[in-house]
Amino acid sequence: MTTLGSNRFHGVLYPVVINDRYFRVYEGKDNRTTLDVFRWDPTTEQRKYEVKAGQPLDDMATTNPTGIITFGTDDTGFLFKFRPDSASSHIFGGIPAADGVTVRITDRELHVSAGERVIVTLSRNSISNCAIGIHITPDGIGMGSNALPPQLLEV
Repeated sequence: MTTLGSNRFHGVLYPVVINDRYFRVYEGKDNRTTLDVFRWDPTTEQRKYEVKAGQPLDDMATTNPTGIITFGTDDTGFLFKFRPDSASSHIFGGIPAADGVTVRITDRELHVSAGERVIVTLSRNSISNCAIGIHITPDGIGMGSNALPPQLLEV
């Protein structure tokens, strides 16, 4: 099970997808929760990993001995963190989506906004047995989707 905010995901391959950035949280080595983050390019049909098996592959991500992965940018600094052994949210922080849309994940909720305008706040949801739990794009938000390119069904 994966927790984002107070939202729980059971049997969900990608608990959250923000634009072309896919987050996969799963049980890895030593039964420890781990993370893959990649960007999907539909033109080349290729994944570009930022984090694979809990190891940063991008200069904007770092890890520490406890397995916490911190993502940042040159311009804005801290974005979000992945906490492998969290009893609350596995991912927390702010993740820019596109066109001024921001996804903020706290220990209590997943909040999507465009500037000062709230688009949606999700808390205490349970999403089960689908490919994508929450899919956030500039056009809107979908929940419980199985719409994936066939290449992404293979992990």
